[in-house]
Amino acid sequence: LRLPDGRNPRAAALAVRMRASAGSDEQFVAAVLAMFREQQFFYTLEPPRLDRDSVDDFLFNTRRGFCGHFASAFTNLARAAGIPARVVTGYQGGDYNELGGHLVVRQSHAHAWSEVWLEGSGWVRVDPTAAVAPERVERGLAAALPAGEPVPGRALRENRWLWEARMALDAVNARWNDW
Repeated sequence: LRLPDGRNPRAAALAVRMRASAGSDEQFVAAVLAMFREQQFFYTLEPPRLDRDSVDDFLFNTRRGFCGHFASAFTNLARAAGIPARVVTGYQGGDYNELGGHLVVRQSHAHAWSEVWLEGSGWVRVDPTAAVAPERVERGLAAALPAGEPVPGRALRENRWLWEARMALDAVNARWNDW
C-alpha cells in the first residue's frame, strides 16, 4: 500500500474518487481498466519524458507509454485507493525455434503488469496494457506499434530468410552451449 509521500497528488485524488464510486475492489479495478480502454491512452516504445510526479504526468498529460507506464500508473491508483498492489515484471511469449526445438526469449519479450490483492482471491493478475493495446498481449510487441515506430527485431521478422538464418544461428549456439 505504500506510496512516496507528497508525490502524484492528482492520481491519488482520482483514485479516491473512483474508489468511492466503485462498489468493491473488483469494480474499482474494472473502472481503472475501462478508463485506460475508453480514454485516449496510447501504447508506444518512445514515450515523452515525464515530470517528477510521473504518474500524474502520464495519466493527465502525455497518456503515452509502454507496459511499465501502464502497470506503474495502475498500481499507484490501486494503492492510493487502499488496495494492495504491486508491479510484476517478466517475459511474455517468445519465438519457437523449430530447428533447436526450444523457445527463444529475448529482451523484446519483456513485459510488466500488475497484481492486486483481492479478499477471497489473493493476488490477482491485472494487465492494464491489455486495456490499451490488446494486440501487445495477444500477438506480441510488433503488432501493437505503428509501422513507422522502431521495434527491436522487426526487420528480421519481416524478412523470412534473415529470420531463418537467425533461428539457425541460435540453434547452433544453443547446441554449443549444451555441449
